[in-house]
Amino acid sequence: MTIQRQDLAQRQDLARRRDPAQRRDPAQRQDSTFFQRSAWGGILTIVTVASTLAVACGTPFAALATLAALYLPRRDAFVLIGVNWIANQAIGFGFLHYPLNWDCYRGGINLGVAAVAGTAAAMFAHQALRKVGALTAVIGSFAAAFITYEVLLYALTPWRSGGDFAMPVVLYILYVNAMAFAGLLILQVGAMAVGFAARPTAASP
Repeated sequence: MTIQRQDLAQRQDLARRRDPAQRRDPAQRQDSTFFQRSAWGGILTIVTVASTLAVACGTPFAALATLAALYLPRRDAFVLIGVNWIANQAIGFGFLHYPLNWDCYRGGINLGVAAVAGTAAAMFAHQALRKVGALTAVIGSFAAAFITYEVLLYALTPWRSGGDFAMPVVLYILYVNAMAFAGLLILQVGAMAVGFAARPTAASP
């Protein structure tokens, strides 16, 4: 038994010498992981903000919520959505000169609530469908995020603004989010392939 323990210790020591990440102490590894996660979240935010400007403050929250639910720890996912909501509002009021009135304030709050709810729905769908298959989980998560986002916005929007939810408008928003999700998915997979973004693990807080 003593010989086996010594052999195991030698193998672990050899593995640490070969792997630079293992040679660092736990605090260093934790700092590196935090920096990587923060940097990747920043890149996703920049990409999303660019798309927001391209479609007049139409942040693809359903697409971002799905990506966050699929690939980020739970806490990071909600932080990413919150940061992008703040950026969305800053662009709307700071650069696109949204009116400073209650209707616009309420609209911004509604967007934030719907985006958070869409993220939670995508997480739930992913957990429920991932055993069925990867593709099914991805499509189901996107559908859950988009439907929850749109339905909640509709429920929170005054009746006089119902024109915002006419079928052509909803289909256009679906198209924008689907294209944005495809682009973000390609970006995420590429970043994981080169080691810049961490691969998803079991659900974590």
